[in-house]
Amino acid sequence: MRTGKSEFLRIIIYLVIALVCLFAVFAAIRLVNEKRSGKIVSFISEWDERGRPVTTHKIKASDVPVYTKITLVLKQDKTAAGFVTADIKEKLKKGQEVYLEDGGPSCGKLAKIGQALDVNTGMFEVDAEFNGPLPSKGPLLPVMVLTGVLKDSLVVPNSVIDISGGNYFLWKIEDGGAKKINVKIGRRDGYGTVIEKGLRSGDEVVYTGQSILKDGDKVNIIENSVIPGDNADSGGRKE
Repeated sequence: MRTGKSEFLRIIIYLVIALVCLFAVFAAIRLVNEKRSGKIVSFISEWDERGRPVTTHKIKASDVPVYTKITLVLKQDKTAAGFVTADIKEKLKKGQEVYLEDGGPSCGKLAKIGQALDVNTGMFEVDAEFNGPLPSKGPLLPVMVLTGVLKDSLVVPNSVIDISGGNYFLWKIEDGGAKKINVKIGRRDGYGTVIEKGLRSGDEVVYTGQSILKDGDKVNIIENSVIPGDNADSGGRKE
């Protein structure tokens, strides 16, 4: 008798499992059919509807500090010495602050600016005194010194500049679309490019996404902000 009941329960369990599996199959089929009947969205159709995705910044003219790197040799715990060329020497003053990074806090000052040419190096010696012990992996210590200011400058990252046939181009937003414009550049280094002609303060420049643009393309701006000076770095420019 017990054997009959056990067999009956086993059959019931198997039937429940089979029904659950069958239900899952039908649910999966229905889900697939619903997805197949839905609207197919591609990157191209999205771009046509909303515009090419780009990020932009409105550039603003500002005074941009220029830093020069000087490599010093540590002499004692708080002093170091190095050499600079004549053109750099003319921009330095005794007592001028030095920094471990451009725009960072002062770590010391220039204690001496040599006036006589060093016969061994053909340059001029500079000495620095520091506020405290400096972390260093070796005897050489690069420091930054403020040597100038670029007045009312428009600076953009190097990555937004295209070069073709010796000419320089970038993309800006004009009348709601993308426009490729020719620009004249000035100083260019690892911190960015100074735009001397072709842009005005307040212009909205495409920072990313320009590789997929054509003149007049509708754009979908996914990021927009104003960066004073627009040098895309925290401290300024470096010589």
